Amino acid sequence: MAYSQRYTQQLSGIFGLKEQNLTQGDEKITVHAAVSRFSFFYEKIRNILDYKDEHLIRKAAILRILKRLVLLENDPRAISEQLIKELIAARYLENGVLPQSLIDDVSWRVYKLQMILKVNAGSERHLDWIKIMVAVEIEDLLVDSTRDKTLVSFLYERVQRSVQVRGIDMSESDLNLQIYLACYRTLVKADDEVLGYKMLRAFLPEWLQPHTWMDNPRPIAERMVAVERRIKLQLRHGMNLRFQRVVKPWAVGLNMLSEAVSAKPDQASSLISDQDTAKNAIKLVADKRYAKTKAKVRRATFRAVVYLFFTKMIIALLLEAPVEWLLYEKVHMEALLVNLLFPPVLMFIVGLFIKTPGKENTNRILQALDDLLTDVIPAPRVISAPPKRSPLAKTLLMLTYFLTFVITFGAISLFLEYVSFTWISTLIFLFFLSVVSFFAFRIRISAREDIVIDDKVTLRTSLVDFFSIPVLRAGRWLSLSISRINIFLFFFDFIFEAPYKLFLKLLEEWFAFAKEKKDELQP
Repeated sequence: MAYSQRYTQQLSGIFGLKEQNLTQGDEKITVHAAVSRFSFFYEKIRNILDYKDEHLIRKAAILRILKRLVLLENDPRAISEQLIKELIAARYLENGVLPQSLIDDVSWRVYKLQMILKVNAGSERHLDWIKIMVAVEIEDLLVDSTRDKTLVSFLYERVQRSVQVRGIDMSESDLNLQIYLACYRTLVKADDEVLGYKMLRAFLPEWLQPHTWMDNPRPIAERMVAVERRIKLQLRHGMNLRFQRVVKPWAVGLNMLSEAVSAKPDQASSLISDQDTAKNAIKLVADKRYAKTKAKVRRATFRAVVYLFFTKMIIALLLEAPVEWLLYEKVHMEALLVNLLFPPVLMFIVGLFIKTPGKENTNRILQALDDLLTDVIPAPRVISAPPKRSPLAKTLLMLTYFLTFVITFGAISLFLEYVSFTWISTLIFLFFLSVVSFFAFRIRISAREDIVIDDKVTLRTSLVDFFSIPVLRAGRWLSLSISRINIFLFFFDFIFEAPYKLFLKLLEEWFAFAKEKKDELQP
């Protein structure tokens, strides 16, 4: 069936969207090139020690800088100007492009945050969440995402009637919200913080109208406690992964079409309107993405190994030798060497076993694109709720689940004891195994962003799951529990960053002063 002219024209209009003109205004915000080099180098080093997906690094930097400046400065305009300049210096934003008027726009967001923090409604964790929401709002203001938002709306409108649920009672509004969140997650890789801000705008419209409540911020501050709870209930919905799995083929198809158009923007209209041309373009994009998967895995593996070494592994290794010497009056060098080499070797092995998608995957993407661009409503896709189990069945399954931990970790411990590992070496090996396996699993998941077909369930995969799930669950728990134990980040954020950024600010002012004096020499 041929593509619908209605939908191809709609997409042509979306792809033809120009970025919002944030550059209007006579005077632009600039940072001296020398200061930018220093700041950019600092951010590169720091980001190695703080493992995050690449598309989330800028938002994390905004939050980090905002927290520091709010703590050290009271004037919202001064905070906003310094925040933007630090982002430009670190090359998160373009230099000499953004107008000075944006400082006032950002200062309103900062002032709004200050008013809410003064009320001090809710727990410390809630106040941290509000800072995150403001950081997301500032990024949304500074970086135009109109095209992404419009593509998400297009995807939602096309698939909303085709996603159905069975075996669970969901209101129509909750169902539509979960579909919308799944579209955002799968199409633009939005995280919970970005999605939380989207829902904040919907659940509390007054948040965007601070002039209506600035004189009395307490009611809004108190309402936000309940709003956060409501937002997190939606983000933690038990079916959200199933919604993402259903929406993903359509999202990947639309994402690849967007990439194909970006490569040849002057041919956008003809590329979208002609079905054969569009499919050939998608195939080329798919092949390029599949080829890049290995390089992407290598980069992610390197970053993960460096991050793990400086945040978790080095602490364990520094403990192993002294404890063994204290207890056994010698250090078991073989075990220490194994624990040192094991993480990068495991990461390397995981990278080798990541498979490149084939034609079946590409054909499924092309089929999903046909669903979006033809007049026919995509065939219904039903999401089934997990089966309801009796208390006895739940108890037996939990006992079996506990048994997998005992068998897996027990077998590994017995083997390590057999090869003369001490209990401290064994404990550190299990720690490394769990944490590194979890990060390797995350890398594998990120490498499967373009895979839209389900893996086949075999006896081998079932056995691997039986023994790997306990390790992955333990790794996830350890990563979340000790994520705050990062002495290097503590050094950067609380000891080094503030004076270093002060030095860069003074350096920037000196360059400006020197330029003024140089201009005075002109006839």
